[in-house]
Amino acid sequence: MLPEPYDRLPRTAKHRLVAGVSETLFRQGAETTGLYIVLNGRVHLERVGPNGERFVIHRAMAGTSFAEASIFSEHYHCAALVIEAGKFVRIDKAAVLTAFADVDFARAYGRQAARQIQAHRQLLEIVGIRSAEERVMAGLVAGLLDGQVVDFAALLNLSHEATYRALRSLVRAGKIVNPLRGVYRLSPAPSSA
Repeated sequence: MLPEPYDRLPRTAKHRLVAGVSETLFRQGAETTGLYIVLNGRVHLERVGPNGERFVIHRAMAGTSFAEASIFSEHYHCAALVIEAGKFVRIDKAAVLTAFADVDFARAYGRQAARQIQAHRQLLEIVGIRSAEERVMAGLVAGLLDGQVVDFAALLNLSHEATYRALRSLVRAGKIVNPLRGVYRLSPAPSSA
């Protein structure tokens, strides 16, 4: 089942894909063909900097869409890299543009875009924090560590070494717990009895 409003589009506009880890669904600069839905798996939208550094600008998980801006662009402004193998649906650009004539579709599309903008602004606020330790803590509070620490580090625009140091420091300070390798959680709040 596709999320609203894409469930309203004709079947002929929806193309199912299966992709493995490290596969690219589209490349930065390629001609746009449509937007994508993650049925299961995970995708990072990435840009590569002038020195080869990668910047994760969006992460898409099951039940979410990505590359919506491509509907209004001739070329993709980033690459879509599969982080966790899964199934995806590409929705034709022309079908989405035609569907904007339906007021309910347009409103639902706008609501979804607004939620993504809010999430992106939150990420920008977190990345703007100077202290690596405070940035990592803010990222944990926001629920951004949902996979590998190296992906979390890229999302926070930190080296993985700086991220691991910050995580160790937060564990030592008792602010977070590390029950398993690679798993970090906020420490439970002390109960007031």
